[in-house]
Amino acid sequence: MITGQNLVGGLWESITTEACFQTMNPKTKEYLTPLFQEASTEQIEQATLRASGVSEIYAATSFEKRAHFLKIIQEEIKQNSVEILAAYQEESALPEGRAKGELQRTLDQIERFIEVLEDGSFSQATLHTNGPDLRKILVPIGPVVVFGASNFPLAFSTAGGDTISALAAGCPVIVKGHPYHAGTSELMAQAIHSALKKTGLPLELFSHLGGESHQIGSQLVRHPLIKGVGFTGSFTGGKALYDLAQKRSEPIPVFAEMGSINPIFILENKLKTDENLAADLSVSITLGTGQFCTNPGIIVICDSSNESSLVEEIKNKMATMELPPMVHSNIEARYKKQITHLSSSNSGVQVHLFNENDSALGVVSGADFIESPLLSEEVFGPFSLVVQCHSIDEMVNVAQVLKGQLTATILSTTEDQHNLKILLTKVQAKVGRILFEGVPTGVAVNQAMQHGGPFPATTDSRFTSVGSDAIYRWLRPIAFQDCPDFLLPVTLQNKNPLGILRNVNGILTTNAL
Repeated sequence: MITGQNLVGGLWESITTEACFQTMNPKTKEYLTPLFQEASTEQIEQATLRASGVSEIYAATSFEKRAHFLKIIQEEIKQNSVEILAAYQEESALPEGRAKGELQRTLDQIERFIEVLEDGSFSQATLHTNGPDLRKILVPIGPVVVFGASNFPLAFSTAGGDTISALAAGCPVIVKGHPYHAGTSELMAQAIHSALKKTGLPLELFSHLGGESHQIGSQLVRHPLIKGVGFTGSFTGGKALYDLAQKRSEPIPVFAEMGSINPIFILENKLKTDENLAADLSVSITLGTGQFCTNPGIIVICDSSNESSLVEEIKNKMATMELPPMVHSNIEARYKKQITHLSSSNSGVQVHLFNENDSALGVVSGADFIESPLLSEEVFGPFSLVVQCHSIDEMVNVAQVLKGQLTATILSTTEDQHNLKILLTKVQAKVGRILFEGVPTGVAVNQAMQHGGPFPATTDSRFTSVGSDAIYRWLRPIAFQDCPDFLLPVTLQNKNPLGILRNVNGILTTNAL
């Protein structure tokens, strides 16, 4: 049952003197019950102190214990899935299929980190026994703050990839729930809290705080006991948190995913021969009503003869689509303001707005795009800008002016590919993932996935927020020199009691010394 309370270091608390807020159904525009309480300054302080107080205890727990904890979280979510899905659909107005799909993705993400813990090699145990005996592993950084994402109430929020990877790493977590889906967020927090009680782990290692005020997040990030931050959202929000963290007396890492226009480059022969382009692109642009961080914001085409009908085909398909409302009226208002501004700008863009579903398609020449930095900014919603180029050299120039992105896609035929080298070199410097088939909106959750990119897509392009390697954001290396065997972490002890894969004097092995 949703209560509207805050979970403060293992205790559900209600403070009637604090301000309250409500969630809203984006479709009906009706406010939902119950009222949710803004976390107080004292609750923020207590959540942080309690998390820090059990940080060393939790860091010392075995991989097996943490894996069991994640399994129980899975079970709790499954047992309460009916209520979770109902709250999700009410607060987001997203369809049942999307709700069930995101719930399954959330469960699958947890499974990946269970596998990581059962394997154990993520600790990167490295032993050098010739000369001084040096043994190095990765250890948890300490308490972290995770901010829920507005567009993914499950997979990037309370029990999403940031939280689960941090818990797998051995870090206590304080979640700042997103106010747009506070009820869904609380139900997921209840699942984690229940799992803590069932496993006997310290209840203080997980907190869930609600609120609309930006001061809550600011206070958390500034707190000297917090050691890291995970964020998915707008550039403005992510950059503000990053700046706060760097101004502390002890700066801390902020792993912020802040948006991307995910350019798609379509070469000339591909443009002429692929009859499915318009259909594939239309679906990718409007998927989730354009609220995926991997929706293609620009489509760069090489059309030397000006004969392509792609723009008209995309327009015809987008005009007839039925789209759910955006997840909150504030996001919708911001999107419409951006479209209006783009339509009235002197940037050479023609904007086609489809009033039936509020999707839009822009068209601009490559030359005008290169001269207008504004056109490289993300428009968060069901919109894409077609950039019309006349040569691959012009496409290269477009790639050159782009900022950092999560993804880029290069679609070509065999005949096109001998011209790709320079374009690929330019694109590679700008992104975290390059696709050569399909569209970028699908993100696989596995070890090979890279969901991050150069600034401003993220604040640290060396890490990923999706896939099992997301755990490395919450770990730091420590080396032990000439340490007695019994004092070493089990992952570094001579007998290798966990049987994990280790680097011993340059050789990967599971053998004992």
